[in-house]
Amino acid sequence: MMDGARAGERLLKVGEVARLTGLSVKTLHHYEERGLAEPGGRTESGYRLYGEEEVGRLKFIKRAKLLGLSLEEIRELVSLAAGCNRGEIMPRLEKFLEEKLEETECKMGELAAFKENLLYYRERLAEADPEESCDLETSFCGCLEATTEGDSAAGSEDAKGEKEAG
Repeated sequence: MMDGARAGERLLKVGEVARLTGLSVKTLHHYEERGLAEPGGRTESGYRLYGEEEVGRLKFIKRAKLLGLSLEEIRELVSLAAGCNRGEIMPRLEKFLEEKLEETECKMGELAAFKENLLYYRERLAEADPEESCDLETSFCGCLEATTEGDSAAGSEDAKGEKEAG
């Protein structure tokens, strides 16, 4: 006899659900521990069983993770869906997505500045004379000091601020 089985529904064991969703068994157990998903029932011997609703929820969780949502944000959406709070789900998802877009724009700016710094130091490296650099009187290594010392390409206030703070 299966605990929690819904009438006429085919229930799947955790390994089958893992293959179907592309999530590992370990991840499925982690989501269960975090309260994001739970099996629809168990066999008499204690094996977890999942129905269509649980599989659908797990597929949503996977998609939401790909969108950059945190497990806490996903838990909130799953909770709203479980409570049939239709009027709240879409605005909440929209808010989460807007936040992720803002974070992404910020990260893209940071990555662009980082790329400029890498290009700048690569150019300095190409222009450096190994003979002169190695002869520099430094506390560490003349070649590395000559190539990486000084302000970055952008010469940004952020880079200077980090240097002063560090």
